[in-house]
Amino acid sequence: MAERTNTTKIQSNRLTRWAILVTSVLITICPIHATNAAADEPLQRYNYKIHDSLYGDIGSYSNTVVRSGKTTTVATEAHIKVTFLGVTLYRQEVSRTERWVSDRFVSFHGVTVENGKTTEINGWVEADHFIVSSPIGKFSAPSTIRSANPWFAATTGGDTILMPDTGLIDKMHTSGGDEITIKIDGAPKRVSKYQIETEISREQYQVWIDDSGTPVMFNIKDHDGTDTFTLIR
Repeated sequence: MAERTNTTKIQSNRLTRWAILVTSVLITICPIHATNAAADEPLQRYNYKIHDSLYGDIGSYSNTVVRSGKTTTVATEAHIKVTFLGVTLYRQEVSRTERWVSDRFVSFHGVTVENGKTTEINGWVEADHFIVSSPIGKFSAPSTIRSANPWFAATTGGDTILMPDTGLIDKMHTSGGDEITIKIDGAPKRVSKYQIETEISREQYQVWIDDSGTPVMFNIKDHDGTDTFTLIR
C-alpha cells in the first residue's frame, strides 16, 4: 500500500503540473482574442474531468474567465481525490486567480492544498519584470512571462512560463499542429494535435484543440500510465 500511495502522489502532482502547463502552449498556438474586448463580456467557464488509466476518474479541473475591457481575470480550480479499495490515498485542492491587462500578465495568487499541506504562490509586476514569490524563494522573470492559462490572447511574448503549483520558472517548446479526428464522448471531433516539452523539467505532453481554439482534451503519458483531461463544459 505504501508503494501505491507514493506512486499516486507522484501521479497527482504531475496531474496539476500538466493541467497548468498545457494551458500555456495554447496562448501561443490558439489565441482566443479576449484582450480585444471593448466592453464587458459574459462569464465563461470551462470544465474538465480527469481520468487516470490506473485509478479511473479522480477529479475535475476548471477555468472561469471574466473580461472587462482590456482586463481579463481567470480563476482556476482543481479537485483531485485518489482512492484505492475505499481508502483515500491522495487529495489535492487548487485555487488560483490571475489577471492580465491586454497581453501582459500583471498579477497572480495561487493556493494548493496537498494532503493538508498548503503552498501559496504570488506574482506581481515590478518595473519591467515580473516577480514570483513562493516557498522555494523570490525570483525575477522577464516581463513577457506567461502563466499557464489559455483563456486570453497573448500572441506576443516569450516562451518563459510560471508553473503556479511550485513557483518554478520554466521554458517550453511546442511542435505539431497536424489536423486529425478524435472521439469525445463517442462523437467525432476535428482537432489539431500538438506536442509540448519543458526545458528544465524535461516533460512531454499532448494537447488536442478544436477549430474555435478550445482545448478539448490533453494528457500526459509515461511509464506510470496516462492521465487525461477531457472537456465536459
